[in-house]
Amino acid sequence: MDQVDPKLSPETVLNNPKAFIGQAILIGGTILSAENLQEGTLVEVLTYPTDRRGEPELSEPAWGRFLILYPGYLDTLIYEQGRRIVAAGRVIGERTTETGEATRAFPLLRPLEIKLLSEYDTGPRIGIGLGVGFGF
Repeated sequence: MDQVDPKLSPETVLNNPKAFIGQAILIGGTILSAENLQEGTLVEVLTYPTDRRGEPELSEPAWGRFLILYPGYLDTLIYEQGRRIVAAGRVIGERTTETGEATRAFPLLRPLEIKLLSEYDTGPRIGIGLGVGFGF
């Protein structure tokens, strides 16, 4: 994920994806759909702002949709609707999709890394530790 530009937000890319072709970004959100196609697996993600760990903050308003085109097979029973996902990807353009009578274009990413987040780990993380240090 070190190829990702930390100053480039998904919100900025949503407004003009063609201006950011070739650049790598980090997105986090929930899967809306996943479909296996001849060219790979197309995953539609509703993106949210991410916290300092890169995980989506679902309590915040959503930014919009991104499409991830994975160049191989992903099991759509694992990459199912509602799962939380984080992905680093390179912007490769836009793809038009039809929903009902509307046609919309969404940014299209080629993934560098994809991580599904645990369904059970949605709360804050708290840690307590003890340590011993020596100095000379």
